[in-house]
Order: sequence, then structure tokens, then C-alpha cells
Amino acid sequence: MRYFKTRAAIILAAVAVPLAAAPGAGMADTVRIGISAALTGPAAFVGVSIRRGAEMATDAINAKGGIGGKKIELVIRDDEHNPVKTVANHRELVEREKVVAMLGTTNSAAMLATAPIINDELKVPVVCPATDATKITENKAWEQKKDNYVFRLGMFGRGQANFLINTLVKKFGYKKVGLLTWTAGWGVTGRGELNRRLKELGMKAVADETYDTADTDMTPQLLKLKRAGAEVIVNYGLARENGFVARTRQKLRDKTPYASAWGIAAPAFWKAAGKAGEGIMTSTTIAMDGPQSPERKAVIDEYTRRYKEKIEGPPFFFAAYDIVHLLAQVIGKVGTDPNAIRAGLENVPEFKGLIHHFKRPVFTRQRHDALTEEDMILGRWTNGELLQVMYDGSGPHVVTGDGKKRYIDTKTLALK
Repeated sequence: MRYFKTRAAIILAAVAVPLAAAPGAGMADTVRIGISAALTGPAAFVGVSIRRGAEMATDAINAKGGIGGKKIELVIRDDEHNPVKTVANHRELVEREKVVAMLGTTNSAAMLATAPIINDELKVPVVCPATDATKITENKAWEQKKDNYVFRLGMFGRGQANFLINTLVKKFGYKKVGLLTWTAGWGVTGRGELNRRLKELGMKAVADETYDTADTDMTPQLLKLKRAGAEVIVNYGLARENGFVARTRQKLRDKTPYASAWGIAAPAFWKAAGKAGEGIMTSTTIAMDGPQSPERKAVIDEYTRRYKEKIEGPPFFFAAYDIVHLLAQVIGKVGTDPNAIRAGLENVPEFKGLIHHFKRPVFTRQRHDALTEEDMILGRWTNGELLQVMYDGSGPHVVTGDGKKRYIDTKTLALK
């Protein structure tokens, strides 16, 4: 099993903890926060982004004295995108490493399996930066109005599906929607959410196609969608597989508009797709290219200085960065008792993060998803950059690097 700690935590451990100390020793001198994420495997770019976001936030907080004079110590485990390891890691982090809060993993199936154990046995708050399935937060404890220790600062399935379908149907005017979704992980729950929203609008997908992780040529699926008359194709999947979709579309010269959930809102998608990704759109919480706030730009610049590359998974990196700051704010107020932290998270009246400035309660007792549909944005891949799609009286548009407003042709998603 892999072990990771921030530089600040390693230095502290070397000073404060004897070599033979038991796990969790010295914890009175630190605030221990755990992470179980896929640092290897098919979703590694998501897990590494979460780890780096948490590490940079921890270093920033510790450089200013930590939380009430105590440094944050991250205890990180690789779950390899494996639900069994995710459950085992959470148990170890709480029972052996004595963490007082955690950041959730990269795998919706893993969090769905872990949530009841967190609520019924471990009772330590977990804030998810990446997993999308609605039932992760709206779990059995939530349904029974019991204490719910699972929170999320990221996209959630019902909201993301609503946002995507509503935007494409109501703002872009598409009437014939085709689906192309991954048969693994969040693709399964996402497919259900997309079909649900279409049904609520009195619509039905003209074709409902899927692909497996092993698929590298999507010709059969794309031809079926084309024959069905799809005006737009909506996807739920990750960067690698969507790269194969994009390259197959290029081979077929298929210009049917294509939009995906946030699994492609990362440079990893452009690496996989190349120029075949031009014009593809995605829901996201953040578009890292284009104009940025000074606070966000400073973190992006520090990331580039530290890692010598672009952030691979911006939505997941910034969510993790914000979650650590949010936990620090709550712990600074209520202390390190996990139940007090859970209650504290439900009572944060305002929080200025890098993803969103919450001028309302971040969470409530009955709402453990920080973001709403109104907080989500649409991005368009444009010459290797993910630019936010905006709207005015003349239609959807992006602002390119030269500062020009370029309108989007809704029939092809090409720039006018």
C-alpha cells in the first residue's frame, strides 16, 4: 500500500514522532486529515489532482501557522480505483491513523459502498471532491434524517444531468438527443440520470449507446446515433475513452455536436483526443483557461512552478484545495471532534473558495451538496484550452486568448 504525506507533515513527523512510534502517535500536535484516492489505475489523473490540491492547501495553511497553532498532517492512501480497497483504506485511516476528517475518493461505486460504513460505524466526516452519484450524499442516513457524515463539493449526478440536458435543450435548442455512456463506474449512474431528465422534459433519447473500457473504436455506436438522427450526443465517461470517441468522430468526419459530463474537463482529455477534441463541450465547475480571479491565478502559477506542468484535473484539484481550507475553517471554530466537525460543516454561513464564493450556507442538515445546478458551467475545448461558454442576446460564445468574443454555431459547435 502506498503512503504519501505533504512536505510540511514529513518535517513535523521527523521532529515530533519517534521512529518506532505507533500509527497516530503525535496526533495531539497535528490535525490529521485522511485521503483515499486512485493514485494509480484508470482514474489516476483525478486522484493525483485531489492529492496535489490537498497538499498545496495544507502547505498554504501550515505556512500561516496551521489551525490554532497545530499543523495539518495529510495521511494519504492509494485505493487504485478499487471499491474494496477504498473501504479498507477508510477503516484504516479512522481506526488506526486517527484522522478527524477525510476527502472522498475518485470512484462513485466505491463511495456508494463506503457511505453506510462511514455513517453507521466510522462516524468521521468525508467531503467528496470528485464522485458524482447522487446517492452518495442522499444516502440511507439522509433518507432517515439521521446524522450524515458524507458531504460533497463537486458535481452531483442529478444536478449535472439536469444542467447538461437543460442547457442543450433549452439554450442550444436540440430536440433529438442521443446518449453514449461508459458501462463502468459513474457512466452507469450517469446514464440513468440523463434518461431520467429527458423523461421529465417529455423526451426520450433517439439512441442510447454504451461503450466498454476496452473499446478503442466507437464506429458502431456513432453510426447508430447518426442513423437515429441525433442532433447532439451526450456522454458520461472519462478522458481516455472520450479520446477514442473524438478520434473515431474525426475518422468518420462526424460533426454531430458532442457534449460530456465533467470527466473530460481536464487536459488529460486533450492529450487523449488531440485536435479531434476541438469544439467538444463539457459540464464543469471551473474552466482553468481564459480570465481568472487573482486568487485562482496565484494558485495556478504556484502549481506550474512546483510541478512544471498544467493541472491535469482542474475541477478535482480546486475542489480538494477548497475542501482542506473549508475543513480548516470549521476545525478552527469547533475543534477536532469528528461529530462537531460534521455539525460545523452544516453551519458554515459563507465561504470564499476558488471554485465558488458561497454567499449562502455551504451545506445544511438536509443538503450535503455544496454546489447547485446554478453553480455549474459549460466549457468548450478550443485549440487545447477549455473556455467557459457564456450567453448573450446573440447566443452562446467563448472569449478566446486574444480577447475576442467568438459565437458558437449550434449545428456543429464550430466557432463563427
